[in-house]
Amino acid sequence: MNIVRKSMWLKLVVVGITMSLLLGMPVNSNAAENVLRIGVVGPESGGSAQLGQGQRNAAQLAVDEINASGAAGDWKLEVYFEDDQGNPTQATNVTMRLIQQNNVHIILGAINSSATLAAMVITEREGIPQICAGSTGASITQQGSKWIFRTAVNDAYQADALAKYAKDTLGLTKVASFTAADDYGQSGAVLLADAAKKYDLEMVTQQTYNGGDIDFKPQLISIINAEAEGIFMWGIYTEAALISIQSRQLGFEGQLFGASGMASQRLIDLSAEAGQGLILTQSFLPSSEDENVTKFVSGFMAKYNESPIPHGAQAYDSMYIIANAIKKANTTDPEKLRDAISETQGLSMVTGTPQFNEFGDDTGKRVLITKIQGDEFVLVEVVSTGVK
Repeated sequence: MNIVRKSMWLKLVVVGITMSLLLGMPVNSNAAENVLRIGVVGPESGGSAQLGQGQRNAAQLAVDEINASGAAGDWKLEVYFEDDQGNPTQATNVTMRLIQQNNVHIILGAINSSATLAAMVITEREGIPQICAGSTGASITQQGSKWIFRTAVNDAYQADALAKYAKDTLGLTKVASFTAADDYGQSGAVLLADAAKKYDLEMVTQQTYNGGDIDFKPQLISIINAEAEGIFMWGIYTEAALISIQSRQLGFEGQLFGASGMASQRLIDLSAEAGQGLILTQSFLPSSEDENVTKFVSGFMAKYNESPIPHGAQAYDSMYIIANAIKKANTTDPEKLRDAISETQGLSMVTGTPQFNEFGDDTGKRVLITKIQGDEFVLVEVVSTGVK
């Protein structure tokens, strides 16, 4: 009798296991294979925190939308955030943590160019695709890595657009550059000098500053004494605001210029009256009537009760590029996922129609020349795209 009961019990166990497998109940089912893990690296504290927070919020919004709508097909996106404080060493550490502890399949970030240059050494070595939605330093896509992509606008193109506008539209003849001493700023200084030469602008002096500096008057006095009619700044919003204020205090009446690294509402708030009329390049304006922009802005405002910044818009687009890639590749195999990203085309997005060249730069980006007017950035001119 015991033998019969034991036999019946074994049969029930076998039937139960079989039914569980058929119904997909075990935790180790194929459902686990349909999760794409994404690590997001950016400064959520420190001098460029607003840029990192803008990236984080937009990335989370995109992930929520993608998972709800099924935009990634059968795949679910999971996102993990790390604060690199805008520091290259910290960027390296958190990138390794995301890869080793969270087992991410792709990295989005960083924002500061120095941090991206450090982190991309790790992603290339580990064979992990990386998209930077905020770093614009030209050298990032000049390293020969097949694992790096950029949805921010290459600084080479921004410098060219600003110099052309200064010469052709404003009629300036003498300009100066005032750039951060880090990788981002010094790359910008070289690009600005080349662009000035291209458009026959005399670069009368090139000045630098260190991140965290608060007194810029010695360099500004040199710029004023050199009779510059315009100052090209290349850094983040904190120092740019102080430079704007101190330049006006010293009596400089020329044109102030900047690039997307300082495109933040904090620049407007901190620079106050001194920032009025400042001209800078960026890829996104929340006031645009473009259908993709209005959808993004309304969703962002509803979730966070604030307006998104360009770094956020580019992160938002990057998440949809990733969703499109995983749907197309249908695998987390690093090389196939990387190749699917590189073949991106046909998408109409918030900041343009993404398409990557052989270096990983997005050549479908809309570049906007804007200026500070009142408490917002307003459109001055749309520049044709095509980073080569």
